[in-house]
Amino acid sequence: MTSLIILSGLLVAGGASVYLMTAETRSTGYTAMSRRALFCAEGGLAMARPVVAANHSTWNDVLDGDPSNDPPWYPIAGYLEANATGTPDFTVTLKDNDDELPPLSNDPNQDNDLMVFLVSKCTRYPEHPRTVMQLVEYTAAGHTYRNQAGQGGFNTGNTN
Repeated sequence: MTSLIILSGLLVAGGASVYLMTAETRSTGYTAMSRRALFCAEGGLAMARPVVAANHSTWNDVLDGDPSNDPPWYPIAGYLEANATGTPDFTVTLKDNDDELPPLSNDPNQDNDLMVFLVSKCTRYPEHPRTVMQLVEYTAAGHTYRNQAGQGGFNTGNTN
C-alpha cells in the first residue's frame, strides 16, 4: 500500500515536470520566432534605405494619400533570401514626421524637412507580426563623422 502511494506520487511529479518542460520549450520557440520576425523587419529597413534615399524627389507622391500616383518603387517589398519566391518577407512604407511648425497643423501628406519614417513590417512570420520604424533624413552632401581620427570619412584633416 505504501509503495502504491509513493509510486503514484512519483507519477504525478513526473507528469508535472514533463508539462513544465513542454511549456518552457514552447515558450523558447515563441521567443525564437519573435526574434526572427524582428530581424526580418530590420532586414526590410536595411534593404529599403538606399531605395528611399535614391528616390527622395518622389516622397510627396508617396505621402499624398493617392495610391494611383505612387512611383513604381513603392511600396517596397522584398525577400531576405536572394532566390526566394512567393509572398514577400517584408513590406516597407513611408510615413511623414511631424514637420510643420505651429501655428500650422500637421500635414501627414506633405514632407517639408526631407525626413520621413520608414515603417517595415515582417510578413514572413504572420503568427509573430513585428513592425519597426526608423526616422531617416536625406542629406545630399552626406555626413562627416567628427569624432573619427582624421576628421571624418572625407579625411579632411585632424583638428587636435
